Amino acid sequence: MADTDVQGLIRRTQQYEFGDGLRDLQLSLILGLGGLMIWFLFSPWWVALLSELVRRFGRWAAWAGMLWVLFPALAAWAMLALMGMVRRRWLWARTGNVTPARMVVPRRVNLVAAAIVLIGIAGGVMLWRRGVVDDVFALRMLWAATGWSFGYTLYGVGRGIGIARYVWIGLIGGLASSLVLFFSISFSQAALALGLGWAAILAASGVVTLRQAWLLAERDANVRPD
Repeated sequence: MADTDVQGLIRRTQQYEFGDGLRDLQLSLILGLGGLMIWFLFSPWWVALLSELVRRFGRWAAWAGMLWVLFPALAAWAMLALMGMVRRRWLWARTGNVTPARMVVPRRVNLVAAAIVLIGIAGGVMLWRRGVVDDVFALRMLWAATGWSFGYTLYGVGRGIGIARYVWIGLIGGLASSLVLFFSISFSQAALALGLGWAAILAASGVVTLRQAWLLAERDANVRPD
């Protein structure tokens, strides 16, 4: 019985970190900006502009022009700081803070997720070499497989720590990632579509969950002891 209680406490603590939807919003920001960054990086007009800057000002212009790729990481860190402030001042003010675990995703889930990406890429290359698909389709397989992998990761986290919404997000998002294969879009456009698609799904989940958590925090704050 003691072991069961300890495991239950560990699971509830893990759920606490994801219970307010702020992690969903952070992931939404990262994936949306990541897709936008890759689309921007491979856009013909940006490549042409960067080439012109290098021609005029030298190689350092290429490095200076690539500094913007750090923006998604900086935005993620800024979001993390904002999450901490919101939790301390409002959401977790009466319940206390929890330090997030460094390793939330089980190792087995990580291994399977990596295998999904590799198998997807290998499948795309094989179909291309056999002449079944063109080279752009094979490149889009990279993003489809990335979406499947991320979906499986969320599914595994949801199953592992008992968060039902992550199970459904993983399944829906993973299946929706296949759509990039069925539209005549470029490699960079597929990255943008995948990033924005996942961002929309996670943002919707985050907003709904955050609203519920906020209403619960307000209710608890209005409770007066007898």
